[in-house]
Amino acid sequence: MTKETLDSDRVNYLIWRYLLESDYRETAARLQKEWNVPDPQQLPFAPHVTHHALVAVLNRGLLYNVQEREPEQSNGDVAVPVCGFFGPLMPASPAPDEDFENARKRQIDNDQAQTPCGPPVKKARLSNGYENGFDGTAMDVDEDQNGDENAYPSPEQAPSPVIVTVGSEQGTQVDKVHELSTETTFLELSDEPSSRNAVLLQCEFNPRDPTILAAAGTDALARMWTLSRIVPDSGSESPRKPVFASTHNLLDDSAPSTTTASGLSWSSDGQYIAVSSEPQDDSNAKVEFWDKNAQSFAEFNSFESPICCLRWNLANTACLAISPQDEGRGTLLTVMLPNQVTSLSYSLPNHSLDQQMLDVFWTSNDEFFICGGTLLMSYHCTEDAISQGRKYETRDNDTLSRITYDWRSGLLATSNDSGIIDIWDQSGRIRSFNAHQGIITSLVWQPMPFPMTVGDDAERLLASSGEDGAISIWNVRSQDSKYKCSMTMGSAVAAVSFTPDGAFLAGATSQRVCIWKVDDAHLPRATWTRGDEAGWRTPQSQHSSTDEDQFSLCWDANGQKLAYGVNSRLAVINFWR
Repeated sequence: MTKETLDSDRVNYLIWRYLLESDYRETAARLQKEWNVPDPQQLPFAPHVTHHALVAVLNRGLLYNVQEREPEQSNGDVAVPVCGFFGPLMPASPAPDEDFENARKRQIDNDQAQTPCGPPVKKARLSNGYENGFDGTAMDVDEDQNGDENAYPSPEQAPSPVIVTVGSEQGTQVDKVHELSTETTFLELSDEPSSRNAVLLQCEFNPRDPTILAAAGTDALARMWTLSRIVPDSGSESPRKPVFASTHNLLDDSAPSTTTASGLSWSSDGQYIAVSSEPQDDSNAKVEFWDKNAQSFAEFNSFESPICCLRWNLANTACLAISPQDEGRGTLLTVMLPNQVTSLSYSLPNHSLDQQMLDVFWTSNDEFFICGGTLLMSYHCTEDAISQGRKYETRDNDTLSRITYDWRSGLLATSNDSGIIDIWDQSGRIRSFNAHQGIITSLVWQPMPFPMTVGDDAERLLASSGEDGAISIWNVRSQDSKYKCSMTMGSAVAAVSFTPDGAFLAGATSQRVCIWKVDDAHLPRATWTRGDEAGWRTPQSQHSSTDEDQFSLCWDANGQKLAYGVNSRLAVINFWR
């Protein structure tokens, strides 16, 4: 008989599974981080381990301990205290006397005599009720439910199998974690061999049309793909992949190959896309506006490089851009109205983008907020000017870096480089969360299906990720400052993204993607691991000045395709719910 052995991975996996199944999520995340295994479900033995296996192993060990004690107890004429695995055992009731034992035997004989004719009844095996595995049994091992000297249920007391739940009607995930590597299509970033090393800086699906994906990057990369709808192949085992109907260039034909498309932004109705670009040998950058059919209809020039933070207002009538001014000594806020081909500007003469980047978010059709460093300020747009609004009080020496707005609740969320998330209403800061150890890489509100309304007491969820490898989901309306749930990916998380219906959350590191169901985030629903092709590695573009990895992550409008870009590779991952 082959004997199984235990090593540290097997022991850690049993403990990790027990913690998840018992809803000790934070402890499980800490164990996984210290263990330094990004995804324990990918260990080779993981698919063979049944649920609640740790308790099953311990119960069987206690049964074995009983068998070891029995010879010692039968050899002594005088009763002595029995010492079990966890210490002295005290009988719950006095030992049965001889008359009681004889009566019990007579009752057994009478029961057997009443058995109908036929083959002899097989004697029940004392297996503690788990001969077929410890599947789905309750984990309430901390309560003394047995009333005897054993720490495990006797065969007569073995409880009926139940499913461990977390909250109302939320069962622990028992499905296999799906690996999506075979459900992937890779896009060519350029048709020119000399530009195959273009570095992808950003990609975004059209928010209304799941067949349209746009990307921007170095080496004149500004492209829109139109994908046909994904239909399963005739063979059931064949991967289901999209077919590409066409591609369109989103730069002027005269743009040199050294041009960098620094960013893009879709309008929320999916009708328009703004693309910012800057030639390497020219300091003048520009923003071009295209419709979803890749037809250019407006252009704004004479920006200093680089242009960042392209943002549309809620009505999709205006688009904001941030750029340097006066050779980097100041910062310029520009609101462009592409349908009118006019723009408004506002100068921040004492703010240098080289020293502190800014982030921006619209809160209405004519109001937006700027944050960065100790600055958190609102601005108001009229037909002919941009005016400064309210300045919010921030911490001394703060380093605000990200901002996002939830139009459902009217709340702002900001993050700083120390890992703190602040929630703001019109009166000022109302709540803070010590979210991460170090820099926060993403801050995203959970989308909600339209036209669902949100009462003042309804939860509003905010997802954050950090360089500490953690992803947390916060109910910003809860009085508890603890996260609602937390996951860890083992290494720095580059980005997170909700599906448009808010049901699933994807998180990406430099090596892999995990997808969780938001209301049951014990284990990932699916994972994807990148290959080792050259394009995934550090940027190789001859025109790129950075040696840091560049990441991009976004869902399509239906939440069925996930675009994941790193450096010179862009993967479209099919996710089947």
